[in-house]
Amino acid sequence: MIRRDSNTFLAIILGIILLLPCFSIFPSVYTMSKAYAQEKTTNGGSDKIKAMLLRPGGWIGEWRGTNFEGVFHLIFEDRGENVVVKINNPSFNMDCERNVTITSDDIKLDGCYDTNITLRFDPNDQEYPIKGESKSTNYKLKAK
Repeated sequence: MIRRDSNTFLAIILGIILLLPCFSIFPSVYTMSKAYAQEKTTNGGSDKIKAMLLRPGGWIGEWRGTNFEGVFHLIFEDRGENVVVKINNPSFNMDCERNVTITSDDIKLDGCYDTNITLRFDPNDQEYPIKGESKSTNYKLKAK
């Protein structure tokens, strides 16, 4: 009876040893599929952000710097390989047009005076779905 139990015990140990490498493969397969799914989502992300920005009505932006705050209007346009933004800042009676860079995570642009502005899409905020900042100013945009 002891011999039979030891054979069963050895068979169980051997089975575990042989199956252990199989279990270590599953997490890497899961990680690969998760990374692939994120990549597919990411590739579509910039197109979705671009489509959202190009809304015909444009956007109302609110900015707040260290000493000032104000409201401005933005209209994004698709110009072939480039996206540009037309900015109207009635607080300073100023209009300008700047190139826009859209990635899967954010929108980068310069304002009429401010530079290196990074905006991000926040799908959880229905009122101000686009928010961001530059070195000295915070921005939030809502659809017109």
